[in-house]
Amino acid sequence: MTWLAPLILILAQAVPAGAPANVDPKVAAEVPKITEKLRQWRGSWAAVDGKLACRTVKTSGDEEIDKIGCFSTLTCVKPAYPELKAIADGKGTEAEKQTKIRAKLATLQPCLSQHRGQGIATLALKRGGA
Repeated sequence: MTWLAPLILILAQAVPAGAPANVDPKVAAEVPKITEKLRQWRGSWAAVDGKLACRTVKTSGDEEIDKIGCFSTLTCVKPAYPELKAIADGKGTEAEKQTKIRAKLATLQPCLSQHRGQGIATLALKRGGA
């Protein structure tokens, strides 16, 4: 599976023309389709009875792609949740807390990009017949 990480990075960029020769063109063709639908997806997360949950607010129109969005969100928020909860429960005005929470969530972008890229690559492999 050592080949998968470089493939994911290539596929996640959604540039099939730049994909290496060993990537099946059918797989590469799926990447921009999946990527575009995932860009349409919107979701929200919350703690419910101490457990994180995600729900789709605006569907991509494709349940498997919606799952990529929620899975990525939960995977990346989970390690940051104790700090986010501490901010929310801590001192300060609601505006100050929201500013701190937004700043913390902004640091999760690399994680979200990585996990979404992995999800896109996995689904492209599945749908492209590889």
